[in-house]
Amino acid sequence: MADELVSQNLSKNPDPQEKPVSGDDITPSQEQPRLPDRLPQSLIEWLARINRRYLALNQEKTN
Repeated sequence: MADELVSQNLSKNPDPQEKPVSGDDITPSQEQPRLPDRLPQSLIEWLARINRRYLALNQEKTN
């Protein structure tokens, strides 16, 4: 009896992942944008500055 109820509910409520709804399709390019081959120099300099500040703060903590 319980098995019949489960099978009836499964047929009424199919798994949405099995058959995607049109317009719901996500391609890999939409999930994760590609990074450029080279990061801009300004970004590299900014990250280096942040890293130096972080290292200096850690050095102050240990002293």
